Amino acid sequence: MGLRRWRLFFKLFVVTLVLCVLTAFSAYGADKETLDRLEKIIQQQQDQISAQQKALEQLQGEVEALKGSPAEAQTKVSEEIRILVEAMSEEQKGAVISGESKAQIKLYGQVNKAVLYSNDGDSGNTYLVDNDNSSTRIGVLGFINPNDKVEVGTRLEFEYQTNPSNLVSQEDKRISDTNFEKRHLDLWVDTIAFGSFSLGWGSTASDGTSEMDLSGTGVIGYSSIGDMAGGQLFYDKSTNSLSTTNIGSVFSNMDGLGRDERIRYDSPSFGGFIGSASYVADGGGDVAVHYAAQINAFKLAAAAAFANPGSTSDTSDNQLAGSVSVLHDSGFNGTFALGSRDHKVDGRDDGGYFYTKFGYRASWCSLGVTALSADYGRFSDISANGDDADTFGLQMVQDIQEWGSEAYLGYRFHKLDSNGADYDNINAIMTGMRVKF
Repeated sequence: MGLRRWRLFFKLFVVTLVLCVLTAFSAYGADKETLDRLEKIIQQQQDQISAQQKALEQLQGEVEALKGSPAEAQTKVSEEIRILVEAMSEEQKGAVISGESKAQIKLYGQVNKAVLYSNDGDSGNTYLVDNDNSSTRIGVLGFINPNDKVEVGTRLEFEYQTNPSNLVSQEDKRISDTNFEKRHLDLWVDTIAFGSFSLGWGSTASDGTSEMDLSGTGVIGYSSIGDMAGGQLFYDKSTNSLSTTNIGSVFSNMDGLGRDERIRYDSPSFGGFIGSASYVADGGGDVAVHYAAQINAFKLAAAAAFANPGSTSDTSDNQLAGSVSVLHDSGFNGTFALGSRDHKVDGRDDGGYFYTKFGYRASWCSLGVTALSADYGRFSDISANGDDADTFGLQMVQDIQEWGSEAYLGYRFHKLDSNGADYDNINAIMTGMRVKF
């Protein structure tokens, strides 16, 4: 029995009780004023009962109608929702509103936090870090399409890290500086016919050319070895003390000129190939070619670049590097990168490296794709003549689609052979989560 019927019966009970009281008053000769008050109460109760009975009958009729015509009911609900949405203000419809009526804006970002453990052969330390493989950041994209052939855009992106994983060390377990850095302060004009022109602080043409990686594990390990534990100092067994040489100084993937104040041009795509060139403020520049394609069951991404830092570097001169990554529909994938660098300092040998990774991606659970990989690299003469640095790593990343997140676990082994020193190996493990929005 429904709640409305219970209320109706309760009020009928009240009316009956009042009638009994009225009868009792009459029997004992109650005065006329008391009887009048009771009659008004009875009339009010009867009016309410009648109104509720009518409402109940109307509701029952609507229920029966809905049972017989669900399509009409859905149409009615949809129409009501449409009316409500149209009545919403622009501020209610979206959190990001442009001051320019023709522009569209996208706010994006991520937080990437991890726990890092490192052992230098003498002692081990645990750090709470921001994962520098893919740092915590926030950005805003804005773009206007005056027609279907032209796009005018802007990008503002900033990085904010506490205890960056590439900087913490045995001697500095908590980085006191607030690592707030600009990543992009950029504008561009993109045309279908003539390519795109970019101006401002952003990626040079060679930025990222050493880092093509389709393994799905780049958040915990890729060709930039020092991002995981680059600040860790090697322990010198010959002196029984920490050296001044850290991981980041002996491993470099020579990834072009990075991000800088530049003017850049990117050509239209010709069969998957895009040519790029940039000129950097204070001298220096680079040229690059990118390629991306789907060939039958293979997805391919490749890039190569020549870069000359010019007056922006006191140590490096001409540099050539590139990478290629292939992903098969089965989930198996492979990545390879290599590079060479001329040093400006007299007597310094040219530096060079190669890096390779093999992986597998599969949907083993309802959470999302699981990616596994193993990699190896050798880096020579990066910091000093005669240096040979080797690394081996294992990576696992679990995509969590419902959370917009990735959980990861990685291990990396570092070995350095150097003239005049006897270094212990460094082992590092890092686990954490990246949440995007």
